[in-house]
Amino acid sequence: MWMKKWAAAVLFAAAGGMSGAAEAQTKLNFTTPYPEKLFHVINIREFIKDVHERSGGKIEITLHTAESLFKHADTMQAIRSGQVDLAELQLTQFANQDELYNFEALPFLATNYDDTMKIWEAAKPFVEKRVGRDRVRILYTVPWPPQAFYAKRPLRAIEDMKGLKFRVYNRIGARMAELFQAQPVLVGGGEVPQAFATGMIDSMITSSAFGASVKAWDFVDHFNDVQAWLGMNQILINERTYQRLTPEQRDIFMAAAKAAGERGLRLSKEANDAEKKVLAANGIKVLEPTPEFMAAARRIARPLVDDWAKAVGDDGKAILAKYEELAKSK
Repeated sequence: MWMKKWAAAVLFAAAGGMSGAAEAQTKLNFTTPYPEKLFHVINIREFIKDVHERSGGKIEITLHTAESLFKHADTMQAIRSGQVDLAELQLTQFANQDELYNFEALPFLATNYDDTMKIWEAAKPFVEKRVGRDRVRILYTVPWPPQAFYAKRPLRAIEDMKGLKFRVYNRIGARMAELFQAQPVLVGGGEVPQAFATGMIDSMITSSAFGASVKAWDFVDHFNDVQAWLGMNQILINERTYQRLTPEQRDIFMAAAKAAGERGLRLSKEANDAEKKVLAANGIKVLEPTPEFMAAARRIARPLVDDWAKAVGDDGKAILAKYEELAKSK
């Protein structure tokens, strides 16, 4: 009897030790399509460090950058299926799955940081519900710097865009380009340098930060700062991964995510200012848009906003109504 009790105690202690070891061995994989030096990835590194420190080293997250684990186009399926635990992606690039995801890229609607965060506030409940259906949870959101038009010439009027082979990264951007008389070409972020080098594109829409990261000065020499929209990246966790965490670990993730969201907004603003200087230092002319260009752009693009609301239905109308309410409260 004594031997049985002793053996049971040993087994219980061993099990406890194994449980503690398992907790210490919590290892997760994180994929992002973006390169190391981009401020989004710098922010993710800080998030990972924060989680690690808050957990006393018991949660280890391995980050796979620059599409080394999954292409951006495959990231939604990877996080949804649990092939990866955490992921960074831009929802508008998955609007073929749900038009709702284009909320962040409505042309010439929210064209500064304050308004972009307001449209996110308006859309957030609907977006969280939608991604929840795919067993995914949003941890935090970080806006990009404003989207500019890169070209080999200044764009002082809409007519100046006629015939440009214009890189876009979502369908709503493609429709905008067509209305502006450009030729839209869908090109993922990781393929931009090659697309320029092969002549597939001769211009593009993207932020100051991304343009600097791909050395846009090798291909174009004008940065037309039209601030078409800002866009945003979502940092996601697979719901099953999240549910496997202990309550304490979940609290750690959410606290680190809150800090990352706040830090990311600051880094985005800093990156916008800094990277425009980098572009200029490398020979790109940073140009403010003319009032004529902006007035025409807003007028031409407005039907795209209305069409989006109709396509999404009641949720889309509710998002626009809430955004307009928030925008008035400046």
